[in-house]
Amino acid sequence: MMTVRIMPLLPEHVAPLAQALYAEWHDFAPWSSVEKIHAYYRECLNGEPLPTAFAAVDGQGRLKGSAALKRHDIKAFAEYEYWLGDVFVLPECRGEGVGRLLVRHCLSAARAMKLPSLYLYTPDMQAVYAKFGWREIRQHEYNGETVSVMKLDL
Repeated sequence: MMTVRIMPLLPEHVAPLAQALYAEWHDFAPWSSVEKIHAYYRECLNGEPLPTAFAAVDGQGRLKGSAALKRHDIKAFAEYEYWLGDVFVLPECRGEGVGRLLVRHCLSAARAMKLPSLYLYTPDMQAVYAKFGWREIRQHEYNGETVSVMKLDL
């Protein structure tokens, strides 16, 4: 298996990541323009604890995917503060375990920050997250689709 390293997102990751996310998720409001995506990742790079994003890179430093920890991802649920979000693996890197490494890294980072729990939403990856111990707590209409809101106590 190719070496994959998880590291904090760097400014040079933003442009290729923004293009890949836009190509895949442009139908959803948060990803509807490359500039919106750039603005979000600039916020992740501003030095505040959250939001923060991580990149998966190969041995040559090439981007393979990313994931983030953030606050209040779905504004309708103000009581759910800390979220895992934006877990994304470039299409050509899928099936290599990159997503699993990103999620594990985010969980370790959240525990290091002493966060009590994390939430996420997904339309179709419930079984993947259940393997990490997440449980569905509700369904919700969001960005034009029905998603499962899931929780993991840390």
